[in-house]
Amino acid sequence: MQYISEFLLYICFSIVMGNAVMQVVPQRYKPSIVVPKALLLSAILAIPILSYVPLHLTALEFKQSFQLSYAAMMKSILLDLQIGEAWLWTAVGAAGLAMIVGIPVFAKDRHMPKIALMLTLLLTFWLGYGSHVASLDAFKGLIVHTGHFVAVAVWLGILFVVSWFATDDNHWASFLKWFSPLAITCVVVALIAGITLMSYTTPQATNALMLNYGQLMLIKHASILPLLWLAYSNGFVYPRLAREGKLPSQLKLLRIESIIALFVLGSTAIMGQTAPPHNVLETLRTETPSWLFTTIYQGSFSPDLQLIWQWNLSSVLLIAAALLVLYAIRAAFLQRSFIWIVILSIIFIVFVYLAVMFGIEQAPTALDSI
Repeated sequence: MQYISEFLLYICFSIVMGNAVMQVVPQRYKPSIVVPKALLLSAILAIPILSYVPLHLTALEFKQSFQLSYAAMMKSILLDLQIGEAWLWTAVGAAGLAMIVGIPVFAKDRHMPKIALMLTLLLTFWLGYGSHVASLDAFKGLIVHTGHFVAVAVWLGILFVVSWFATDDNHWASFLKWFSPLAITCVVVALIAGITLMSYTTPQATNALMLNYGQLMLIKHASILPLLWLAYSNGFVYPRLAREGKLPSQLKLLRIESIIALFVLGSTAIMGQTAPPHNVLETLRTETPSWLFTTIYQGSFSPDLQLIWQWNLSSVLLIAAALLVLYAIRAAFLQRSFIWIVILSIIFIVFVYLAVMFGIEQAPTALDSI
């Protein structure tokens, strides 16, 4: 339940953020975009509802331990915990944003798009405030988590909104001229913030592969690579070919890119509801190892296992195969074979994942060097 709710929450945030950004962009720099008001309002109102799910599950889990009713336990969470305070402000912000979007007198005001964007950014701030990393480091954790989420939401939000709700491709060159650099900036910010987040959540990144969290992190990073390749192709390869008259409208290609982006959002959503392994050994005392790890890892498993990654023949061959698939994605892109772009992207993710997993070995001990 919490995985699905978190996944839907990220999609709703992306749609709301993408719409908010595109509303403040002058018409001469974007195609015509019509996001159905019912869908936009539903996404806004779903944010506090979906954000409530972790609080609900926490209340159910601990109400018996504290011998409290559900209402009393939830009151304590909302008033005493950081995640509860964040949810209250999220509900207030979402209500205000829904009024701006839904009430015609507000929607027609020329300043309202800027206010809506500010409210959307505040919602991402409160999401970061209630995050796990913010509870570990109040200031730096908040800034890093919020920066990471805003970068991803802006990049993928614009991608979702334009690819699925653009009604034409007018001003397309002008749109790509600012969106491509913005997307690159968002990716760089997300990568820097993501690496910083890993220092909080998974300081033992290789050992963390024994756990579900580490496996999801690997799948997420593998999914980002074909997404970046498609983003590069859409931002830089497509305009050149379009000028030569070799390709039709780009909207279908952007939709393919948005579908691949769902893999990244899905793994991120599940990670958000999975306890991060600050200490893998301690975590394995209360949590079973990932079935993916135990299925693929060739050595014997024990909770105190120390892992390293090394090149071997299997990893080299799989990475070579992944590069060939990446070239095949480019060929499918040029041939406008959309279904093959998706299939090949999934194959690429699998190859990269297996290349990493087959390179995992037990770290040598002091006795091995004697």
